[in-house]
Amino acid sequence: MSLQKIALSALSIAAVACIGLVPAHADDAAAPLTKAQVEQMIHDYIAANPKLIMDSVNDYQKKEMEEHATVGMKKNEGSLSKDTTSPEAGDPHGDVTVVEFFDYNCHFCKGAFPAVQGLLDKDKKVRVVFKEFPILGPSSETASKWALAAQKQGKYFEFHKAMMNNKEQINDDLLAKVAGSVGMDVKKAQTDINLPEIAAQLGKNRALAADLDINGTPAFIIGDDLSRGAIPEEVMEKKINDAREAAAKTGGDAVKKE
Repeated sequence: MSLQKIALSALSIAAVACIGLVPAHADDAAAPLTKAQVEQMIHDYIAANPKLIMDSVNDYQKKEMEEHATVGMKKNEGSLSKDTTSPEAGDPHGDVTVVEFFDYNCHFCKGAFPAVQGLLDKDKKVRVVFKEFPILGPSSETASKWALAAQKQGKYFEFHKAMMNNKEQINDDLLAKVAGSVGMDVKKAQTDINLPEIAAQLGKNRALAADLDINGTPAFIIGDDLSRGAIPEEVMEKKINDAREAAAKTGGDAVKKE
């Protein structure tokens, strides 16, 4: 939100609150309030109630983000659920698609991974699409390139799982070691990470995240719901069930893959 919008929001709240301080009838007042007195009242109210003002501003920002994300999800439905170039796990024809944006250096992403794994183990009708979104430095970028190189060898989820369980610092040696441990051709991967198509895929993911106001990881999209931050497995399951129920009412799948 711009500083101008924040200021207007704060002034609006303060002005409304100050109405109660103004006499209801002209007869009740010795003299009408001057412009300077009204401005002072608003100033005093803001100074005395900073949390109320900031809560309102935060609520306004959240509402704007949600509205922008809703528009973005509709606009980018194909890139979210029907992009066959993105890595995925689970049922390729699942009736619900879960889309995750993540970073291999993200502690919260690693904390959310057991919920994703548990979901895939229990729900055989779900499809999970992975959006590599490296935002935590150069090693995140390199790790994502190795993951997409793993996809080219049919080893994506194995590599992804190993990286989500990894507790060591990410560097070239670590990535080569992980690749070897999941059966990848390491030399081929070292070449593939430099392919323009892999850089292009990461660029597409960044553009998509920007359209959805996603600027942190993890982020999950389930049906028409966008959750910023890690969510427990039971919450994820509820969102999936909600998506299924919504699809049943409209007579279709929660997310259809073309």
